[in-house]
Amino acid sequence: MKYAFVLGRVYTLSVAELAAVLEKPDPAFNLSGEPIKILESSPEILVIEATRPLRVDAMQKKLGGVIKILEVVDVVKKREADSINFALKHYFKPSVLKKQFFKEYKGKMQFGLSIYLLDLELLKRPSPAPAREGHKPFNNSIFSETRRLGMIIKKGLTETGASVRLVLPEFNALALASVVVTKNLLLQKGAEICILAGTDRVYTAKTLAVQDFEDYGRRDYQRPVRDEKQGMIPPKVAQIMVNLANAKSGETLLDPFCGIGTVLQEGILLGYKVLGSDINKKAIKGSEQNLEWFRNRYKISPGKYHVEAADARSVAGLLSSQKISAIVSEGTLGPIYSQYPKNAEIEQNFNDLTELYKACFAEFAKILPPKGRVVMCVPAYKKGPNSYEMFPSLDFMAPLGYNLVDIISPVLAKKMKFLRLTDRKTAIYDRKDQIVAREIVIFEKA
Repeated sequence: MKYAFVLGRVYTLSVAELAAVLEKPDPAFNLSGEPIKILESSPEILVIEATRPLRVDAMQKKLGGVIKILEVVDVVKKREADSINFALKHYFKPSVLKKQFFKEYKGKMQFGLSIYLLDLELLKRPSPAPAREGHKPFNNSIFSETRRLGMIIKKGLTETGASVRLVLPEFNALALASVVVTKNLLLQKGAEICILAGTDRVYTAKTLAVQDFEDYGRRDYQRPVRDEKQGMIPPKVAQIMVNLANAKSGETLLDPFCGIGTVLQEGILLGYKVLGSDINKKAIKGSEQNLEWFRNRYKISPGKYHVEAADARSVAGLLSSQKISAIVSEGTLGPIYSQYPKNAEIEQNFNDLTELYKACFAEFAKILPPKGRVVMCVPAYKKGPNSYEMFPSLDFMAPLGYNLVDIISPVLAKKMKFLRLTDRKTAIYDRKDQIVAREIVIFEKA
């Protein structure tokens, strides 16, 4: 079977997470651990061929970097010069739609249409049509394709006597957001039909699952304690980091800089036991409140977590009886800035953090098993779009017994030249309004 995964905004992290999850045996997702064949990829979407049906609903809930999971229905050849509509003009017959795409539903059917690009060069084709009244002119003909194709499909269905409502992306978008799919009940009352467009072929697909934006919002904004001043890692990114830890379900993860508990809650939700510590007693109190709220809200059984005030440089003493499989943490990022700091200040921050991390990683080595991973955020100062001032070197970890692991394997990175990896093969997560970005690094104990 073929599946497609719609990637999140920081698509390099999305690919890293997917690779980590798909290559690991997991009966919950019906994954055997066999290599997954990647058919196509772009910054928007990843198409794979699996040897067995995947349990996509369970998988969607546990992938922070995936917006939608699609089932690929068919592949249609096209000439490079052909539009998507021309390539598919005879494809979407009512019999095909009802058999391959639509769920049985009594009442008015609703369907949406989205286009995802496997070849971003398709965006550069000039538009043959003027802008609609009341809208800004658009530069790319492909933005008219969803409306034209959607109307062709709708017309074919209505001619069979079906009552149909069509949901289209906003005028400056090619694809429906997950919130639109959810709020219009497309997966319950009809379908979201997706077109994956390449240079010489077009995949037709249907959406099976979408990211639960409301639940992520609850886990972020409805917690009793938040700390806007220090900045907080989003639950989606915490989930990605936990998935990169390569631990088995039911094992124990440690966050030695746990703050108010975001990584801990996502670890619990992914099926792990978690331990958290922080030198800040106020943060530990907030973490306890948040985790109690989380346990009640998500009906978590007792005994899944423990938090305690402790310095990360001496945390091994508290955990002598605990078996830790991996460490996942945002780490200490240093000062938060409202404007870009001076070079001397950045250099001092890196020097201070180097000494802190040396002491911490020496401590972690006492409790981590061989091949145990540390997945951590370290600061990167955003100078401009895709330009950062990063730690000059992370080589100080090697004498402590750690190897820096590529966040995406060299084989996969070579196939996906669009990925945004740093020179040391790590990935950056940032936000527009933040100067201090997060470089996500993976260390493995030798």
